[in-house]
This record gives sequence, C-alpha cells and structure tokens, in this order.
Amino acid sequence: MCWGVGIPVIYLRVFPWPAKRMAAMTVRVGDRSAILLGRDSEYPAPVAFYLAHEMGHIGLDHLSPGEAIVNIDPPEGALEPADEEEDAADRFALELLTGRPGLEVSEAENSAAASPGGLANVVRQEGPRLHIEPGTLALCFGYSTQNWEAAFGALKAIYTTPAPAWEAVNRLAVSQLQLDSIPQDASRFLAAVLGAPVD
Repeated sequence: MCWGVGIPVIYLRVFPWPAKRMAAMTVRVGDRSAILLGRDSEYPAPVAFYLAHEMGHIGLDHLSPGEAIVNIDPPEGALEPADEEEDAADRFALELLTGRPGLEVSEAENSAAASPGGLANVVRQEGPRLHIEPGTLALCFGYSTQNWEAAFGALKAIYTTPAPAWEAVNRLAVSQLQLDSIPQDASRFLAAVLGAPVD
C-alpha cells in the first residue's frame, strides 16, 4: 500500500542508536515521506501497528519538510506521556487496522480468553466476523486489559510459522528500489542497511 502511493518503507538492519531501541521512524524530505522500521517481530500484527502508526503521522501531516519523528520503545513497563500527535497517530492506526479509531476489547471474569490458547481461539473466531485480522485483535485485547502475556502468547498460536517481518518488508523494498541506478558505494550501503545480499 505505501509503495503504491510513493512512500518507501524499509526495515533498518543497522541501528544508529545501539543503547535505545527505535521502533519506527517517519522522515520527510521536501514533499516526500519515508517510513523506517526498527523493531522486528516474527509476527505481522505488531509490525502492522507500527507501520499504520507511522502512516498516521504522514496522513495527518505531522511532519514539515526536513523533519523526522522517531518512536523509541519505552523500557519494559514504562508508559510514554500522552502526546496529541502520538495519540492521533494511534487512532489513525487503529482505524486503519480495525475500522474503528478506538477499540476496547474486554474479557469476562474467569474467561478462557485470559489464557494465550483461549485468546487465540476467540480472536480466530471473532476476527473474521469483525473484519479484523486475528493478531491485531489479540494486541487490542492486550492493550485494553494489559494482559500482554496472553496477547503475545496468542500470537504464537495464531501464526503457526514465525517469520521475521523485516525479510518480507525489505524483499519488497529491494524490488522497488533501483539499486543499479545509483552509485555503487551508495548501493552497497543501502543493501547493507536493508540486510540484502550485495552483488
């Protein structure tokens, strides 16, 4: 979707800040934007949220030319202070992924959904009915209930074959970029950043 509207998306395999964990970044150069993903996952749902969130920054015109917005993963258990633009990008992402700008998913007391297996069964059943990808619905449950253990455990059951998301994203990027049309040094650098084979 992003490449189709002229927004390049790549996974950075080389990180500029080793002490901090960049989740994602949106940059704007002139009237063009690009999305750089940093936090990898073996499952598509977490990556889809980061990507949709960054699309929100672009779609809501949060960046001026020459600006960048960097989202750093907070330390375990820490919550970032509320920020209007971040909240708006979150709502954009939720609406893009679920059809709703806010989605509260709750569990009944003593619900089977409180376990990873139970949650996986529920979201596989309810996701198609609600037109929401099951992994995304599991993460909405985790966010709403703060039961992240069940949410991430459910992802393991939903996606039976884990695969690093960066590989699929960068495979598409390499197919879209014209690496042979730029100087060889730049092409080799970009290939290294993408984790792509160098010819």
